[in-house]
Amino acid sequence: MTSEAAAGVRPKARAEGSTLRRRFLSFLLDWMIWGYIAYGVMYLLNAYWWTVPLERYYSTLTLPSWGWPLAVLGTLEMAVWSRNLGRSLGLKAFGYEVWGADGKPPTVGQRVKRALLWHLSVLPLGAGFWSSPERPWHDRLAGTELHVLPSSPAPKRRKALFSQWGIMSLLLIALTIWLGWLIIKIDPRVLIRRWDEGSRIWLEMLHPDFRYFARPDPAFELRNLSFSILDMAVVTLFMALLSTILGAALAFPLSFLGARNVMGFNPAGWLVYFVMRGLFNIFRSIDTMLWAVIFAVWVLWGSPLAGVLALTVHTIAALGKLYSEQVEGIDPGPVEAVAAAGGSRIEVIRYAVIPQVAPSFWAFTLYRWDINVRMSTVIALVGGGGIGDLLFYYKNQGDWPKVGAVVIVIVAIVWAMDYISGRLRERIV
Repeated sequence: MTSEAAAGVRPKARAEGSTLRRRFLSFLLDWMIWGYIAYGVMYLLNAYWWTVPLERYYSTLTLPSWGWPLAVLGTLEMAVWSRNLGRSLGLKAFGYEVWGADGKPPTVGQRVKRALLWHLSVLPLGAGFWSSPERPWHDRLAGTELHVLPSSPAPKRRKALFSQWGIMSLLLIALTIWLGWLIIKIDPRVLIRRWDEGSRIWLEMLHPDFRYFARPDPAFELRNLSFSILDMAVVTLFMALLSTILGAALAFPLSFLGARNVMGFNPAGWLVYFVMRGLFNIFRSIDTMLWAVIFAVWVLWGSPLAGVLALTVHTIAALGKLYSEQVEGIDPGPVEAVAAAGGSRIEVIRYAVIPQVAPSFWAFTLYRWDINVRMSTVIALVGGGGIGDLLFYYKNQGDWPKVGAVVIVIVAIVWAMDYISGRLRERIV
């Protein structure tokens, strides 16, 4: 085989693989949707008609040994027929639609025939798809094709509402709300039954006690502590500021290691890219509250250092991902120009990448500072230190006027930082 022929085969193989992958993901989405509907229906039956009581928060669905295979095959069939009798959510999500081979909408007979013959393409180990990804066996025999529709204006609301995917969307939303209502055990009557207790708390908080705004609260002298609301507000501000500065300083160089267009030039670079992106996702997926628990046990419960470390770790992961995605979206022209002039990888980053991403980096950093200010007020719940220590202490004591004073200070801090960071972002961007 000549090099030209080989070069022509590889793109074709990649295109066929991409087609199969998109078809599979589209079908998998429909299958998962029907599996979710089946689970929801069984849950509702269990909640209203079956004799099996609900557990604490959810009910474990029990089926006989033959029940699970039947459920799997049943949802599989529902996915197949929904994709052939109309435009399913899976087809809609990936831009697919079934058409006749003559370019006209398929008849009902063609749709039914395509659904029945789909099994012919799948049962022999998917041979019908592998042999012809663009037009599998069931499409050939039914005289249909799966078209990728070009992007077009949104359909009219009435037309979309009465389409199959529109009806399914409404069904999924209604089912999810209903299930959530049952699982969480929402009872609005509790608001009425406990109205007196709730109104008492609100009335006390609306009469805040600023007695210890600027002078220390004697209640903490028994714990060898001496601080006021203002003292802890300052601590909270510096916790947010230090964690943002440290997180941004470390996320900045790491973000280039997690950018595809900077590292994806050799196997070692791809390895670094995947490892760095994986670390960003792992550390970002762990909530700041959990990081605060870890560091509070590690250093000292209630120490502001625990809060700074927790916020810093989460800031590195969050900003690292945002920074790297911004690097991947740069204009390649300046990069190619610097590289063509003989610039090294460092020089390309310095002269072609950083000037393009610097405004966005500053905007992301300021936005993260805003987030850290808000988070630093609540991580005290798990030992992270800051003004939240006062908030939860007074709450546990039932001293709601002092809770109101602390809440007002927290609102003032968040409001001021939001205003300042917003104005700075406007000037930068």
